[in-house]
Order: sequence, then C-alpha cells, then structure tokens
Amino acid sequence: MIEITVIDGRFVVTNGVDEVRNLGIGTYVKSMSTYLLDIAEVAYLIYTNTAALIVDGKKLTIEDLFTNYSKSPNDWIKFVVLYDLRSRGRKAKAGFSDNSLVFERDGKYIVYVTEENAPITSNELVNWVESALSKGYEPLLAVVDAHGDVTYYKLLNVRVNELKEMMD
Repeated sequence: MIEITVIDGRFVVTNGVDEVRNLGIGTYVKSMSTYLLDIAEVAYLIYTNTAALIVDGKKLTIEDLFTNYSKSPNDWIKFVVLYDLRSRGRKAKAGFSDNSLVFERDGKYIVYVTEENAPITSNELVNWVESALSKGYEPLLAVVDAHGDVTYYKLLNVRVNELKEMMD
C-alpha cells in the first residue's frame, strides 16, 4: 500500500513510489526521489483504498484530509472529477491550478473544474481557454452538480467574425 505523509504542508509519498508512477499521478521531485501529490490525488488514493495518509503515526480518513488540509473550495469538486475521469479509464492527474486536471487520451486535455451555479466570468473562461490552447491542450469544462454528477463540455475559442461566417 502507498504511504503518504505531510512535510512542510505538502503531500509526500513515503512508500510506494513505483505504484504512484504506474498510476500516473503526482509530480516527481528528483531532489527528493519521490512524488508530491495534490489533495485531490491523495483523496482519490484514500477513497480507492490504494494509499494511507499517515500523520504523526495516525492514519487519517478522507474527512480528516479535507478538514485539516483543504485550502481551496475547489478541492472537493476536483476530487469528484478526478475520481469520475479515472473511473472512465482516463489517467487524470492534478493540473496547473487549484481547479484543473490534465489527462491524455487521443490528445492532451485540460479540465476546468467548477460547481453548478458557481459564477464564472466570460473573461475568466476565455483567458483559461486561450491559455489551454497555447499550451497544446484541448480545454474541457467539468461541472459538478449538487448530487455529485459530472457533466463535461468541450470548449472552443471562436471569434465573433468567425461565428458570423459560420452562420451565413
């Protein structure tokens, strides 16, 4: 079983580095010879009984994890989407921000994670799409509803004049 602990506020794999590598999650830190994990990745591993989070000799539950270490309102929904993607066979892992995940399958995808009824400005979404495209990723929007169900939307960057041409 994979073992994780918290060192300087970061989730560090202390046992099971090869298993983590095979799962395709986390970020390998050469100077530490191990992986650092995002809170959503830790939650996924605990939830699937693949890992234990050990802090001060005590095995923490997923509830303990979120109660003691969650720093963003996106942490829980990011875990929900990560679990959903992985249950669909996508080797998703934490992305570049507290509300993104990435995976590869017939292309490179970056997923913007949000909750139903959470406000997103059009500028925020357009900037995110442009950033994703500039990094070579196809942008997806994952919306988690009140029941924990996830709906995915493919996002495109279309200019107004291009839209007019398409309609003519």
